[in-house]
Amino acid sequence: MAENVFEVEIPLRWGDMDAYGHVNNVTMFQILEEARVAVFGMPPSSGEPVAESPRPRVHLFETFPDGVQALIAEHHAKYHSPLPYRGLKVKVDVAITEVTAASFTISYRVFDPHTSTLCVSASTVLAFFNATTGTLTRLNKAQRTELESFIN
Repeated sequence: MAENVFEVEIPLRWGDMDAYGHVNNVTMFQILEEARVAVFGMPPSSGEPVAESPRPRVHLFETFPDGVQALIAEHHAKYHSPLPYRGLKVKVDVAITEVTAASFTISYRVFDPHTSTLCVSASTVLAFFNATTGTLTRLNKAQRTELESFIN
């Protein structure tokens, strides 16, 4: 694992399988979402974290004021191999690969937990939206610097 890649394990549920006996493509985006939350924490203006809530590995979301939302601007996925249900946690590598003025790109690689076969490579572009003003929120210098420090 590269230094700036976060390794996350996501449990699969029996119901995540589709009629073909492997994890459904819609479920795959939910797995990516869980991996993203494991690395970045709850998005701003969502959820109700408590003292026992897991701490994010990247402390970006907590730097935004109330009313700013993290929104998905793009999703891309490439399916390399079916991911069968095995009753094991799926390994997901998460990395920050690009930072722009008002967004950043998260890349993922999802592996079969038994064979280590790459099943899916994907990316998400997150942008930040101020619900009060109805405008995009630009990343400030400290936020950009924090994100850029994780790019390989």
